Amino acid sequence: MRSEALKHRSTRRMLFAQINQGAAGWMQTTAGSWYVLTEAGSTTALSFFVIASMTPSLFLNPVGGRLMQSYSPVAMVKVLAPLAALAPLLIAGLYATDTLSIPLLFVLTVIGSSFRALQAPTFAKILPLTVPESQRAAVLGYSAIAFNVSRSVGPVIAGIAGTGLAYLLSGVGFLIVAAIVIVTPLDSAQSTPTTTGPSASHSAAPKGSSFRRALRLMWNITAVRILFLCVVVFYLVSGSIHQLLAAVAKDTSTTSLALGALYACAAIGAILTNRPVLRYLDNNGHFTRLLSIVIVAAALTVVAFGFSSGLIFDMALMVILGALGEAMYLVVQRSILLELDEADSGAIFGLFLAILTGASILGSIGLGLLMDAVGVRSGLVMLGVVTLVIAVPLILLVTRASSKPQQASTDD
Repeated sequence: MRSEALKHRSTRRMLFAQINQGAAGWMQTTAGSWYVLTEAGSTTALSFFVIASMTPSLFLNPVGGRLMQSYSPVAMVKVLAPLAALAPLLIAGLYATDTLSIPLLFVLTVIGSSFRALQAPTFAKILPLTVPESQRAAVLGYSAIAFNVSRSVGPVIAGIAGTGLAYLLSGVGFLIVAAIVIVTPLDSAQSTPTTTGPSASHSAAPKGSSFRRALRLMWNITAVRILFLCVVVFYLVSGSIHQLLAAVAKDTSTTSLALGALYACAAIGAILTNRPVLRYLDNNGHFTRLLSIVIVAAALTVVAFGFSSGLIFDMALMVILGALGEAMYLVVQRSILLELDEADSGAIFGLFLAILTGASILGSIGLGLLMDAVGVRSGLVMLGVVTLVIAVPLILLVTRASSKPQQASTDD
């Protein structure tokens, strides 16, 4: 079934576009993080770069998910991808003329990230619509692989290319995404939402017309509520390490290629984990049990990070952390996009991205301050120990909730 999904030309093109988009974003993350840490010499400054790059996602990912219920996600990509290319191209020009500064980088990062955040949920909605309904679970698996390929290729390219060229290539990548979407034919039923404008959205699909409804669903459905609680805890830890990975790389190396290698290792771990996790979920595996394992394993991995003293060991640990992140993401993706009503899935997936982002931002701020205060490795040990303490009552809650019958009201 998985190979059947790749027989569709529009699916292959959209997967390639997703790889380009993801690689472009990861190039900016890698190049920007290394530039800020090198120029400022502070993990706290790196935390502020994380805020600049991720805060737009916190507020605009849900907006992007909501817009897909009123406007074509394909049309959104055609408009937003070229706009997302402007900021990295300008940063590349400033770097080439030696006029780039950290404040300018922050401002342009916010602008570019805003367009990227609005576009972020679109491929999660477009890809399943390029195949028959029976193949949608398979194409979601390929979507996750495409994401991980992009985050293995993008950072390595940025590490080899250096700051200026990495931003230039990132801008070109977003232009390629727009071009692919423009030349890829989709059936009108695939490229058009169930409603065609704001007024139609309110009249024809009232259930998906507000974030308050999505929030109510998240709260009323026990499984979704637990899912999002686990997401918060996991990304407070994993998200903060990913965003401050430049500090870890700089602790053992003097080149940005080491940072690219660490990001690539996380992607490799995710790719290796993708099929086993999907197989487990396809066989009706208990997602609550999987979430418990992920939380505990993440805490232990972070503690091990704190005692690491070499790049090779750091790379091995990033493979593990990437594998855990893939398991978490696949559970959330499957639960929202395939098991919830289609009228609500866009808004809820956008809220998931916002919650993921918010947890990563908060974790990055705390870890950045901690690293400046006690050192990079000691900060990681402390983070891992705190996570272990939190994991115990969380697992008890997950286990208790999974043993109860699920009751949910989806009516307004």
